[in-house]
Amino acid sequence: MKKTLIFLFALSGFTQADDHSMDTYYAYYGISTTNPPAVVAAMDKFNASECGQKTPSTVALMAETFNGGEASTHTFVVTYEGSKVLDETLAILSTCPDYATFLTEMAEISEPTEQNLVKKLYEQGDWTKDTVFAVFEMNIKNEDAYLTAYKKMTDAMVEQGQLTSSYGLERVIAGTDFSHFAFIGGQNVASLMETLDLLDMKNPDFKEFQTAVRRNRSIVRRGIVNPVKAWE
Repeated sequence: MKKTLIFLFALSGFTQADDHSMDTYYAYYGISTTNPPAVVAAMDKFNASECGQKTPSTVALMAETFNGGEASTHTFVVTYEGSKVLDETLAILSTCPDYATFLTEMAEISEPTEQNLVKKLYEQGDWTKDTVFAVFEMNIKNEDAYLTAYKKMTDAMVEQGQLTSSYGLERVIAGTDFSHFAFIGGQNVASLMETLDLLDMKNPDFKEFQTAVRRNRSIVRRGIVNPVKAWE
């Protein structure tokens, strides 16, 4: 597992030929564990280390509360504010003894399940203030057409006070099974369920959206995740 995670963190550090220095990237590392407190403790220890404090990326741990048949119990979300941060993080981790210790400890308490590198496509609101998220993994044929329909629906829902927390659409750069995912945040489960109830054909804005995208996208999986802890 140690070699696998080293490779995956290296993969998240690549950059493209175009200038993407201001783009936001997220690396998602799914794990399966029966000891979540030990996972948090291992990350606490690494984050407090000398090289953990030097890394310019930020990390959040999500609990995969409801995720269908997926093996992941938790997912680390690493945020890179620009491709330069990807490079800087990779350079630090490649020579960091504390990171090697972290990998060894994680190998004893977890197994990797999936890895994806994602680029922020469209986000509204502050997702760090929400306590629960609905996630919709999907395959999209025409990104521009989907995003246009998505913005029209969400703008209308915001104007009517129906969408009050964070939401957005992300593009998968490296990964399998799906090309994009959308998310909706909630301050708590009750408020999220109220928002999800509005995604119904009785809602004219949602009905128009569904009609516009029904041949353009197919949903792969729906899930509910909860933040456990974040590290800066």
